[in-house]
Amino acid sequence: MRFPKFKVKRFEKNGYVFYGIHVPAYLNPSGKAGYHYWPTKAEAERGRQELQAAVSTESKVQVLSNAQVVDAQRALELLAEAGLAGAVSLVQAVEAALPVLQAGGRGLKVEQLCEEFAAAKAAGWSAVSRRNFATVAKLFLAEFAGKELREVSGRVLEGWLSARFDSAGYKAFVIRTLRPAFSYAVRQEYLRENPFERVERVRTRTQDEVDVYTPDEVRRVLQAAPTDCVGAFALLLFAGIRPTELTRLRWGDVRDGFVYIRPSVAKRQQVRIVEVLPTLEAWLALEGVRGEAGQLVCPANWTRKRRDVLKAAGVQRANDAARHSFASYHLALYKDEGALKTAMGHSRGSDTLFVHYRAAVTPADAERFWQVLPGNVAFCGLSL
Repeated sequence: MRFPKFKVKRFEKNGYVFYGIHVPAYLNPSGKAGYHYWPTKAEAERGRQELQAAVSTESKVQVLSNAQVVDAQRALELLAEAGLAGAVSLVQAVEAALPVLQAGGRGLKVEQLCEEFAAAKAAGWSAVSRRNFATVAKLFLAEFAGKELREVSGRVLEGWLSARFDSAGYKAFVIRTLRPAFSYAVRQEYLRENPFERVERVRTRTQDEVDVYTPDEVRRVLQAAPTDCVGAFALLLFAGIRPTELTRLRWGDVRDGFVYIRPSVAKRQQVRIVEVLPTLEAWLALEGVRGEAGQLVCPANWTRKRRDVLKAAGVQRANDAARHSFASYHLALYKDEGALKTAMGHSRGSDTLFVHYRAAVTPADAERFWQVLPGNVAFCGLSL
């Protein structure tokens, strides 16, 4: 191959003198032949030397091997078969494919991801979460060990889940447990997309199975609650605070207009802000309900007192029924799934609200629930 000599040419226009070198298309960033210009001859000479060095070292010009020529021809044929011939150049096709190739798992194996994710989460995991992930990861690796992340597509996962698990409930549990590991892979730029986002949602419950308080039960519970328990019950019912979070919450976290769920309080140490809605605000404003900033929201002997209040109210519900009630009635009245996910601490891609709470209560009952206000209830230990 003959290489250009890159002669420096003097130009003069409108009283200005400058110097240029003609650069062929294959060396020009624009892809077209044309001149590069410099204000002085010395600078143009340095440019000429750089261009000459680039050519002589073949850093910018390479002679294709026969195999590379065949590959290029086949690539052009593929573009033609896709109806893109003329619309997309081979260079444009490669540029579009590079991000996918660069973020295609980088050769990381699924077992390496499981190990790295478990190590990253170890400090914040509960014993139950650690055990659940170990159990599910063992099942997952029995099928996928040795495969690279980029091989585990949504379609592949869908096939594995359908063939391996008959129970919809256990299938949902497996998805719920593994999905965060692949979200971690996306954050680490091992993958561009979480393949579980392509897996069809699993329906595991009907609306009749959602355990919620009726408005009348809420009224009876708050009527039976002594003064030192009213705030705790109100936060469970009207803010959806998790029962385990409530036991770590302090009155200093209950602020004007919102409840701040600190890392040491939140499940999986995920901070969130829960809006104080008018009903909750009314209960918290009652005299004697709130304690000092450093004081726990739950009074001493909370487990026993909670049990006694529910017994006195004639209510038998699961431990998280208050949180289910908040979600159901909030969705039915406000119809704002995004705000509710934020309050509940659900991830953006979670389908929990859709599966469990979308039609769990009626709008009429939701109106009654949010109208359970202090002025409508006679209390033990409270003077209104």
